Amino acid sequence: MRKLIVQEFVTLDNFAAGLHDELDFMPQTTTGDWTDSVEQHQWDFVQTVDTMILGRRTYKMFAEYWPNATERMTPAINALNKFVCSGTLSDASWGETESANILRTDIPEQISELKKMPGKDIVIWGSLALVQSLCETKLIDQYHFIVSPVILGTGKKLFPERQLDLEFGEAKVLEGGYLILKYAPV
Repeated sequence: MRKLIVQEFVTLDNFAAGLHDELDFMPQTTTGDWTDSVEQHQWDFVQTVDTMILGRRTYKMFAEYWPNATERMTPAINALNKFVCSGTLSDASWGETESANILRTDIPEQISELKKMPGKDIVIWGSLALVQSLCETKLIDQYHFIVSPVILGTGKKLFPERQLDLEFGEAKVLEGGYLILKYAPV
C-alpha cells in the first residue's frame, strides 16, 4: 500500500503560515534563497511520489504558480496526479495540463482508496485544515517537516491545541540552516 506523506515547511516556533497565510519564511527560488541542498532534497522527494492532494487554498496557490514555473522540478510536479479537497470548487484547472480531480465528500474514504491503488507514495503539501482533519483518521503514514531557520512569533500552527504523538524517523541538516525531520504517527 502506498504511504500518505504530509510534507510541511514550518518555522522554529512551529508556524506553518503567517496570520494571513503568508509563506515568506519558506525558501523561494524567485528571490534566490532556495539553497542547492533544499532544492535537491525537494527534487529527490518529488521522485518518490506520483500523486498530490491539496486543500482548496493550497491548490489555488499551486495552480497559479506551477503550470508556468521554470524550475527544474516543474515538469515533475505538473505531471503528478492531482486531487483537491473542496466542497466549493466547480473547476480545478491546472494550466495546459490535466485538471486536478475534486474530492467533495467522504474525503477520508476516497484517500483510503487512493492509497490502495498501485503507484508511488502520495503527498499532501500545505493544506493545514485538510491535514488537521485527517490527523484522527490514521491515514497519514509520515510527516516530513522542513524547518526553516526563522521565528515568526505569530501565525498559523499546523497542529493548534492538540497533542499528536509521533515516532522519530530521521533528521538531516541542509545548507542555510534548514532541518529535515521525519516522523510517523504512533
